[in-house]
Amino acid sequence: MKNHFDKVYLTGEFAKLLEVNKDTLFYYDKINLFKPAGTLDNGYRYYTFDQFDQFVAIQLLRTAELSIKELKTYFDKPNVQALQQLATKQQENVANEIRKLQDVQFFLERTVSLTKELEEAPIDEILIKHVPEELVVYSEEKINWMAPIDELYEKSTRFLKKLGMRSNTSYGIVYAKEDYLNELSEGTSRLFCRLDDPSAKMKPEGDYAIIYQKGFYDDITETLETLIEHLDNEQLEVDGDIYEEYLLHSIAVKNDEDYITKISVRVKPK
Repeated sequence: MKNHFDKVYLTGEFAKLLEVNKDTLFYYDKINLFKPAGTLDNGYRYYTFDQFDQFVAIQLLRTAELSIKELKTYFDKPNVQALQQLATKQQENVANEIRKLQDVQFFLERTVSLTKELEEAPIDEILIKHVPEELVVYSEEKINWMAPIDELYEKSTRFLKKLGMRSNTSYGIVYAKEDYLNELSEGTSRLFCRLDDPSAKMKPEGDYAIIYQKGFYDDITETLETLIEHLDNEQLEVDGDIYEEYLLHSIAVKNDEDYITKISVRVKPK
């Protein structure tokens, strides 16, 4: 009985088994990258079982953006040392691509989450909502928002890069309770980012006062004062840091007056 490893596959059969188009096999044959094992008496080209692994390797390496020239150079004289060098190089390239895709994924997930939140956000109304604990990373250095814009951009970019992030939908700013209530902040705060990272700290759960402001960034101070006054009238007091998150800005709207900022702070009864 003939061993199944000796079976030959016509071009269409081989392409179907590997889930590729026949044209790919014709092209690889034409450029002498991956050729059929032989030709039958009737002129049909065929492939063998032994060629499966080589073809899969070629496709994976092509996906990793290894050039045709590099592939041909290797497969002309395959050997263990060259294979190890090739795999090590591509492993680093793939790791870089994965990091890029993770950044894109985080941006998309965050954007979907924020836009869904905005659909239900009551503008300029103050809510009291129980919020579960969550991991948050804080910047080490304080940010003075009265500083020149290029300095602010540099510091925020440096913070995100340290975390392997690039998206400006991924962070906000936080004022320490003591600084804000004692009016010592002078416009300073720290950046924060919701992220599961070794440097993350647990933002405590609790009842949070939340307000969604629509309008210019310059109006945030007034909104904060309104929030604090409301808490005082409701016999509540600030019980944690004050968070600002920019939910809707230049990536979604054209005009500054349409920006939406979420301000939240944990509260407790007086």
